[in-house]
Amino acid sequence: MRLPALFWGMSASLITTGVQADCISGDDLKGNADVVLTAQASYVNKKSSVWRIKGSNPYTADNVYNDISLKLSSACALIKDALDLDFSFYALGYYPSLSVGAFEKDTNRSKLLIDQLRLTYAFSDSVRIEGGKLSTPQGTFFLRSPATLLTTFYAAFKPTRLYDTGMKSVYNESIWGGRLSKEFRHYALSLTVAPKLASIKKYYESSSNWSANERSNSSERYLLSYTDYRFKNHTPSVNLLLGDSPSIAIANSYTATSQFILNAEVALHTAQQWRHFSGKKSAQVQDWQFPSSLYSIENKRGLEFEIGGQYTTDRLSVFGLEYYLQSEGYSKSQWREQTEFIRYLNNNTGYALIDRAFDNYKYLMGSEISNTSNKGMLQGKHYVNAYASFRNDDRSTLQPYLVMNIVDQSALIGTHYVKPLTGMDDKAEVYTGLYSALGSQTSEFALFGETIGVYAGFKYHL
Repeated sequence: MRLPALFWGMSASLITTGVQADCISGDDLKGNADVVLTAQASYVNKKSSVWRIKGSNPYTADNVYNDISLKLSSACALIKDALDLDFSFYALGYYPSLSVGAFEKDTNRSKLLIDQLRLTYAFSDSVRIEGGKLSTPQGTFFLRSPATLLTTFYAAFKPTRLYDTGMKSVYNESIWGGRLSKEFRHYALSLTVAPKLASIKKYYESSSNWSANERSNSSERYLLSYTDYRFKNHTPSVNLLLGDSPSIAIANSYTATSQFILNAEVALHTAQQWRHFSGKKSAQVQDWQFPSSLYSIENKRGLEFEIGGQYTTDRLSVFGLEYYLQSEGYSKSQWREQTEFIRYLNNNTGYALIDRAFDNYKYLMGSEISNTSNKGMLQGKHYVNAYASFRNDDRSTLQPYLVMNIVDQSALIGTHYVKPLTGMDDKAEVYTGLYSALGSQTSEFALFGETIGVYAGFKYHL
């Protein structure tokens, strides 16, 4: 039985066996409901990139995007002190002022997303089981947390996105699955099951155009997690992932002082975590053979490591610095092989059929590269991330950040500013920000063109 059908079957049986009337009638749901409206306008400028589709840059040089989001979340007790239901849904829409480029097109300009749809049954104060659409933790690091082994794909739109104060994407697809957890006095255990519900068939498309199950449950995964609380200043944990791609991760959070925390994580993988460019397949194309794909995941062992520190001032401002390493990232020569193949595909052969095939390969490559990022993965070997969050007397917050690929010197820099509106009972806030992707045409962060963007928006709790 497919898990969504099982979830709704469980819900129906529970409803018929004595749940609270207030929850089903909607009284509790309405009382606990939070409806959040977000609207944003952004301007994006992109310089010419290394890519060409029919001889033209596949990105618009300048465009203005209008985004809107409506989030509905609520919770209630189906059985008091035993069974809870909570959920959150998103309705998203965007509209570009000008026509988008060939690499920016989405199948839809509006969509509905299930962020969470969870039933939680408490066997006792320390044992519980969850089932349904479950959110996955994004980890202790802003850049990339190796110990977060249940990764999923970005679910919102391709050419634009809404910005928030968390400095992390809120639109990664959650998983259909179940979780059993037990809290002991000095440690905690949990088992998460995420069954395979779909296979990704169109790698040549952005993950924003895949089905929700393709983004969330395209592989079979079982995650066993252990966290230890018996040490005074250390919180070690171990995550073991079994299924299609076994991995193990060890993490530790060290509280040096009440204001300074040092985090470290290492993960070992039995196979590659994302699809890599194949030099053999690109050579086939240059020999006038045409493989169906240029990317694949191989059973090569890999290692991830990250270390970082975060300092919080007396005024609750935050400063952080992180370093990330992955062994399976592209080396200089491997990345150059990929970018040189893009230039090769830009050549005009004079044969319409072959030129169309070359353009199709570029669509495939563009989607594969961006989908690696959509899965929360980076593509090089060494990175540094610096960020800060300044709390001001008027309760506004300024958040600058910098991410740099140490090898090719490309970078993503930006800042985000948010201010609650006075006299609105903490229901409304306005925000603005800017960001820029810098580097050469063949570097990671500027491969699709050096970019600068500015945005402004507001968020209102209805």
